[in-house]
Amino acid sequence: MKKGRGILVVLAFMLSLAGCSNFDAIAKGEYAVNGIEYKDNNQFYVDTVDLLLSYIDDGDKDGVKSLLCNGLKNAESIDEDIAALVDGFEGDIIRTTEHEYNTLSSGSYGTKNASAFLSRSFYIITDKQKYGAYIAVCPFDEKHDEGEDLVGVYAIGIRTLDYMAGDVERTQYGTAIEIADSRCYVAHYYGDGNNYLVAQVGTQYDVNELCRIINPESVINYDDLIAWNSRDFGSFQEKFGSPYSESLKNSRENVISDKYIYKIYDSDKYAIVVVFRDSGIINVLSIKDIESRWSEDNKYEYILEKMQEIP
Repeated sequence: MKKGRGILVVLAFMLSLAGCSNFDAIAKGEYAVNGIEYKDNNQFYVDTVDLLLSYIDDGDKDGVKSLLCNGLKNAESIDEDIAALVDGFEGDIIRTTEHEYNTLSSGSYGTKNASAFLSRSFYIITDKQKYGAYIAVCPFDEKHDEGEDLVGVYAIGIRTLDYMAGDVERTQYGTAIEIADSRCYVAHYYGDGNNYLVAQVGTQYDVNELCRIINPESVINYDDLIAWNSRDFGSFQEKFGSPYSESLKNSRENVISDKYIYKIYDSDKYAIVVVFRDSGIINVLSIKDIESRWSEDNKYEYILEKMQEIP
């Protein structure tokens, strides 16, 4: 989280000069922060979220509060909600999944009727815990009468992966209020997410799949794996044992295939096995670093290529 901290500090300073109004100015490209002109709402969202995460990572409750919209800042229990969010957050952030692209935005544009609402769900991995996060930001809102109270970060929800998986019943932590037709809150749901994996299984796009660890002692040998040439998953399990983890999507009905992940001994990479559910035939067997997005340096190594037809 220290990378790029200089830019974030400048952004924080500028936001503090005139409160939430600078969200409006920066988002419209009227300010340049450390040489960066914010003509792109997505980039503004990224820098705002990165700054927020740096405050959470550093345990800076005042920093978190400084980024909130005025409506949340003035909420009755906001200090308690921020304290619970920050104090319960475990470990130092190692990485996050992407929140740089495909930021969902919606708004109404026109003379004196402009608005923008930016949000994204992503994952946070620390050296002690794993979380899912949802953060929503409003750079400017001229559509609603109380739009000025919404400008800033207006929704923060952070959950450990056991809550994300639905294995723990969610209870309400944090008070939600409504501002300019938007639900605003600072909420946390903290349990234990260490029995799960966030697997980056996309190719050209950022695609993350939540997996449950089912056999933490399972480790397989790379040389044995690359020598494998059978598509029978039963035989594969006889050779390598039960999987290290499985996709949560395996519990769904009416799906064609299931996905399993095997940990490889003395390697940062994992074996990904996609199996046709009805036949038990392996569709794809590949190796990849599941903590990083696909790239030229992190391509899939295919042991068994994808079948052209469903058997």
